Amino acid sequence: MQTRFLAALASLLLPALASTATPSSGPILQPDKLVILSTSDVKGKTGPCGCHVPKGGLARRAGLVDSIRAQFGQVALVDAGGFFPDSNGQQNLASFLVDAMNLMNTDAVGVAGRDLRYGTSFLSALTQRSRLPVVCANLIEKRSGKPLFDPYVIKMIGGVNVGFFGLIGEKVDLGPSRDSLLVEEPAAVARRTVAEMRRKGVDVVVLLGQLGKVENEDLVAAVDGVNSLVVAGSTPVIAKGRVIKNTVACYGGENGYYVCKTVLTLNAKRQVTTGEADAIMLGPEVGDQPEMLKFVKGFEDGRNEKLHKTEAQRAARAAEQDAGGR
Repeated sequence: MQTRFLAALASLLLPALASTATPSSGPILQPDKLVILSTSDVKGKTGPCGCHVPKGGLARRAGLVDSIRAQFGQVALVDAGGFFPDSNGQQNLASFLVDAMNLMNTDAVGVAGRDLRYGTSFLSALTQRSRLPVVCANLIEKRSGKPLFDPYVIKMIGGVNVGFFGLIGEKVDLGPSRDSLLVEEPAAVARRTVAEMRRKGVDVVVLLGQLGKVENEDLVAAVDGVNSLVVAGSTPVIAKGRVIKNTVACYGGENGYYVCKTVLTLNAKRQVTTGEADAIMLGPEVGDQPEMLKFVKGFEDGRNEKLHKTEAQRAARAAEQDAGGR
């Protein structure tokens, strides 16, 4: 029922929004700059929080992404994984988030343990349907011995050849697929994956690291060749990123309250010379993208309507049982 509802909603809204979606990168306005915009561990959040200062939301995220794309041109958009909700029975919300990331032309998405809570078949079918570029280099199927998802994806962002790869922590809860999956040691996989991408002509390497703060930092200190690190996995937000050896690390926290903006400066050979990262809060001053706001509202209205119907049916059954017991 939930899947049919989402499919119907998407069939109505996605074609209309596709014509308004912003491309992954635009005119190369600043050829010596490559910007990586990232989120991590969104946990199913679609709108701003009910905090004292409302933060987050897909519409604000899309609005910020549009403004930075218009400013720089060479902009990549990624999510480090952990976008599934924390509760069971929310497959329709997980599917909606995949469609929303597609509408924003997300270039790469990592995998967290949270994203496996409904089983690998659900996540695999979802990504195949949507063609969302999910990457994880060290999550392996025991039966085949191969990665469950693509280890990496290579994309031309403006004039820069960028390789994105993901890693998941060795101690992650693999959920219902714990007997069919295994996690390879991240550092060894990282060295192999970076070398392979470099052989294919990648200029800039971006790691979506679901390893936690310390493990992510230790990995890029030990493994050469990673230019940008999106730190994810129960990691708090840190306003200013840091440089670890030659890697610029960013810390966007959880729930989609912040978008990390990593700006890499390139020389004439498209090699990274310097970089910096900042976490930008999606507060009220960040404008909503109208198309995404409409998309989110359509989904939430439909979900609320279904909840109200369910509650009404439950109340009616309870009243019948009370009447029958008299």
